[in-house]
Amino acid sequence: MTGMERMYYFAEFVLRVVYLNMLAITFSLLGLIFFGLFPAMTATFYIVRKWLTGYSDIKITKNFYTVFKQEFFKSNGVGWLLTLIGLLLYINLTIADVINHSLVQLSYFPILTIFVLFLFLCLFIIPIYIHFRSSFFSVLKHAFLLLFISPLNTVLMLITVSMFCMMMKTIPGFIPVCGLSGFVLIVMHFSLKTFEKVTLIQEIERKEVTL
Repeated sequence: MTGMERMYYFAEFVLRVVYLNMLAITFSLLGLIFFGLFPAMTATFYIVRKWLTGYSDIKITKNFYTVFKQEFFKSNGVGWLLTLIGLLLYINLTIADVINHSLVQLSYFPILTIFVLFLFLCLFIIPIYIHFRSSFFSVLKHAFLLLFISPLNTVLMLITVSMFCMMMKTIPGFIPVCGLSGFVLIVMHFSLKTFEKVTLIQEIERKEVTL
């Protein structure tokens, strides 16, 4: 592949990422944000997963709308449940930080640990659901297990996501261009790396059983 061809494919990919971001924002607004954000994120993860697994010619708008419609109620239920849990953890963390009482302050680091693990868990929720199409409780179980299967990959994902969010905060003009789709692209990339490791471990275990 020549340099010009690489530039062409890169430019085409960037345009697709920008267009997908526009779709995610548009459908989030159609759902008045509160009801549109999580279905739009689920649809965005679906499209990005297809791209990263070799289906670069997928019809973006048609498939985005189909997934948005199919997952509207389920994604909202799961999304707002996780949001509520995260909010409660954050409130408890804030209380443990500001109240000047030894017993309350002792709970700060345990709550912080749970909160950080919860954030890690949330990053895996939609990718696991999109990739494996499991039930909610199965997704939660596998998301928790994946945190420890490839901890380095998980930490790299969190660092990259944090850097991306800092960039969006520094240059907010990029948010309508690639804010949502860029975030999803990072999370799905690292998630697929972890899924590949899980598959490799399963294959090794199967070979050991047959020996």
